[in-house]
Amino acid sequence: MITGQVKWHNNLLFAVITGLNEIFFKKKYAKSVCKKIIDKNKKWGARDRDLFYNTIYECVRWYRKYIHCAGIKELESPEQLWLLLGTHIIMKKQLLPEIDKFSIINKRSIKKRESEIKNNRRINESIPDWLDEIGVKNFGEDIWNKEVKAFNQKSHLVIRCNNLKTDIRKLKIIFNTENIQYKIINSNPNALIINHNKKITNLKSYKAGYFEIQDLNSQEVGLSCSVRPGMTIIDACAGAGGKTMHLAELMKNKGYILALDPNKKKLIELRKRAKRNGVDIIKTYNTNKTESILKFKGKVDRVLIDAPCSGLGVIKRNPDTKLKMNPKILKKILNIQENLINYWSKFVKNNGEIIYSTCSILESENNNQIRNFLKKKNGKNFVIKNSKTYLSHLTGFDGFYIAQLKKCE
Repeated sequence: MITGQVKWHNNLLFAVITGLNEIFFKKKYAKSVCKKIIDKNKKWGARDRDLFYNTIYECVRWYRKYIHCAGIKELESPEQLWLLLGTHIIMKKQLLPEIDKFSIINKRSIKKRESEIKNNRRINESIPDWLDEIGVKNFGEDIWNKEVKAFNQKSHLVIRCNNLKTDIRKLKIIFNTENIQYKIINSNPNALIINHNKKITNLKSYKAGYFEIQDLNSQEVGLSCSVRPGMTIIDACAGAGGKTMHLAELMKNKGYILALDPNKKKLIELRKRAKRNGVDIIKTYNTNKTESILKFKGKVDRVLIDAPCSGLGVIKRNPDTKLKMNPKILKKILNIQENLINYWSKFVKNNGEIIYSTCSILESENNNQIRNFLKKKNGKNFVIKNSKTYLSHLTGFDGFYIAQLKKCE
């Protein structure tokens, strides 16, 4: 947390307001907004960059609490973003800059409103009403209280060692030479928590393909696939290939992986990552043009469906999900997930498996989808081998769901 005598120069203040305007009024994603503005301000030092990034994310993370404490019901104009920013500065115990934009801010009123919401979870933890209602229904008050608090904690930066090019012992030595601080994770000897503010994608070790950035619970997805060298795998929702790379590594780069995604740019990035990782068993396909893979129906050892989802398990990493997700969008996502499981199940051979995963913790996206699939024609030959919801407050990492379904003869 950045507190105390923070130096807020005008350029930095206006950059934050520009970023918040892009996020709240132009509906842009915080990650891309921050990158664009930081790249534009080449003269900023590390402290300015960190202050900008942390302020943007904190204003998004605590949006509901901040506007309440500022005395605003809803943001209606970009000018009100100054109230949002000023409230953040005060609540982080920073010194409020003496500029006209902050002249109407009343520190005493902010503190008074803050004291009045201590027992109001929805406002105090900045959770939308609809999400809070579903969370309580899914988990009960006690567990949901803990999970909501975990939403607002800083996420860990976790890396996965690429054993195709090195091993964890050698990678630790390399990190020591690159002055990268790390923490060992006892539950996964192939992963490390990085405790450093450096942009690690600039490191020689990253460019050499020695590691990938991947949350610990995300790594459980690949491990749950129980793959072996020589298998034929479909990664039906590959994206830019984080989990695809993990599968290739676990297969010792022996076998065949069909990686599909409708986004051409993501598939290009996937191929770049494969080259960096020393992987040559992946062939990419556009999801909208699947005619060429119909010959694999009933012949695939594993189908990974890392399904499009609400992203509500990774709110700590992407707090603007709380602004962008709503019940109407969630309903559309549920239909997409249902169709994906039903379609790709046709490609699994006898004794093969579907691995269905989401970075959500909601029952509607997870256990309910699996139960519904097993009742359908295409699901009648499948049985649940294992399923698990990874909650952030229990694991300390991203929220995930993973189900393994085996096709019986």
